[in-house]
Amino acid sequence: MSDDVFGQSGYRIRLEWGEDGLAALASSCAVLVVVDVLSFTTAVDVALDCGGRVVPVRRGDVRAISSARSAGAVVAGDQKWTLRPSSLLDLPAGTLLALSSPNGAALCARAAASGATVFAACLRNAETVASEVDKVADGRPIGIVPAGERWGATAGPLRHGIEDLLGAGAVAAALMATDSSGASPETRLAASCFSHEIENVVELLQGCVSGRELTAGGHAADIELAAAVGSSSCAPVLRDGVLANRLSS
Repeated sequence: MSDDVFGQSGYRIRLEWGEDGLAALASSCAVLVVVDVLSFTTAVDVALDCGGRVVPVRRGDVRAISSARSAGAVVAGDQKWTLRPSSLLDLPAGTLLALSSPNGAALCARAAASGATVFAACLRNAETVASEVDKVADGRPIGIVPAGERWGATAGPLRHGIEDLLGAGAVAAALMATDSSGASPETRLAASCFSHEIENVVELLQGCVSGRELTAGGHAADIELAAAVGSSSCAPVLRDGVLANRLSS
């Protein structure tokens, strides 16, 4: 079967999951939007809202971490700032933060190698990101990539986390608000899920597997931050390996 089928050719707005989905979309999309609601892209949004910048690092990539340190980055975990969005609420403006995760950060790093413009979106900033993505794409194909989770936390097969379905759906719904004719079925379904459940986002994030895992680990505050739909006007875009707010740069 043609690879064009898996790349959702013929549609302007496309959606597929995880690293394999990214690979399917990367060669034909001018813009890629990575979504990892619990917690990487929410953490990115909080950090940028404080005036910081983020270097996405694939977990375990020692060389990338060393390079980030050499560039003046603070590595998450070395101080009190971590992947937990609630730990970043007092991040000093101007901080360059190297932030690793097995899903969202890894996808951002891989997406950058495709040559596409890469954005990081979550429920907090989905509408703002969609507006900027539409401008950058200028009618060219857009790929939305919900990261999902892993069975086994950092390894194992992909688990399609509903938090990322909602986040990707929020981006999709915002993009489709101006023109829904070019959206793939995958994109339309995600947008429909978000639009139908928008009033229940807090409950869904608290009750889903990923949310329960965070709560059990003492990180319920991260869920509250992640569920704040539309609370942010940041548009994190990846430039030269660094995620910065497109609206302040």
